[in-house]
Amino acid sequence: MKLTKDEFRSYLHHYDEDEIFYKNMYFEEKDHPATFHDYCLGLDRDLISDHHLFVPELRTEAWYPYMEEKDLFGNLTGNIMFAKHYRYTPLFVHEHEFFEILCIYDGTAQTTIQGISHTLHTGDICIIPPHTKHSVGVFDDSIAVNILIRGTTFQSTFFQALTADNALAQFFAHVLYRKTEGNYLIFHTGNDVRICDMLETMYIEYLAHEKYSYTFLNSILILFWAMLLRYHENDIESILTKDTSGNSMTEILNYLNHHYQTATLSDTAAHFGYSTSHFSTLIKEGTGQTFLQIIRNIKLNQACRALRESSLSNNAICKLVGYDSPEHFMRTFKKTYGMTPGEYRKKYHEQES
Repeated sequence: MKLTKDEFRSYLHHYDEDEIFYKNMYFEEKDHPATFHDYCLGLDRDLISDHHLFVPELRTEAWYPYMEEKDLFGNLTGNIMFAKHYRYTPLFVHEHEFFEILCIYDGTAQTTIQGISHTLHTGDICIIPPHTKHSVGVFDDSIAVNILIRGTTFQSTFFQALTADNALAQFFAHVLYRKTEGNYLIFHTGNDVRICDMLETMYIEYLAHEKYSYTFLNSILILFWAMLLRYHENDIESILTKDTSGNSMTEILNYLNHHYQTATLSDTAAHFGYSTSHFSTLIKEGTGQTFLQIIRNIKLNQACRALRESSLSNNAICKLVGYDSPEHFMRTFKKTYGMTPGEYRKKYHEQES
């Protein structure tokens, strides 16, 4: 179905049959706890089965479902799915093989990630990677939208919007792929109408199922990700961004990307109000790399860019990216890439021609 923006907003706020079922059950338990079990015994079992509804009171054992990609996507051509989170659905902890992007369209939602509770507000975009135990609860008229993405598609679409040599991309990869517990990233976008409009556009495109819809969705998703980074890269919360000084790892990495030519560990630590030893540990835990590795990678990536896009000499590039010694620059470059800067430039231009 093809919806206008106004029709789409009405669609989101409308209570369908399943939401009404959950809402009635929620208030029955809240207002009449003594008779709630009998109420559940009288529910339509065929409706529950046909609609795959979750009624904890009728289950005889705890339920911790795990969903594989094939269970959700089946034989679908596309790799991206959109769904409104049913309001008043009973809380249940679950995990899955795919990525989930939980978008708070309006109001608030309660979520737990690896047992840690979070309250999400309008404009919050929460990225939950595979194999992460979590739950989501919406118990009022708030609207939460789920974007579900195959793991391989997430990597090829989202991270396509970032160059692999970007320190921020390395931070994301570390949080989303290397940590084993408590993984998440939250963009706090607030009332940014640009982000909200893009979310609406994606969901409307998904519902329309028009020709080349999945190609459109992949492209819009890349743009959505790029917008989050352009406008809110300093509004990110994760398991690694919070500390007592209030600084975030994204702020630190952005600072290093701008001051890599001259930044030292001690000066950067002082700039953010840390002792050198604590800052060194913070960097390692937050990115999986040491301070010197991050600076080296930024310098070399900038050198590669200069080799590709300019005719500057090796000595000029050496000075441009902050190396004091041309010999040190040449030695580090060859050790990292297996070729000299001149060989790198020649190879790149041969591939382009």
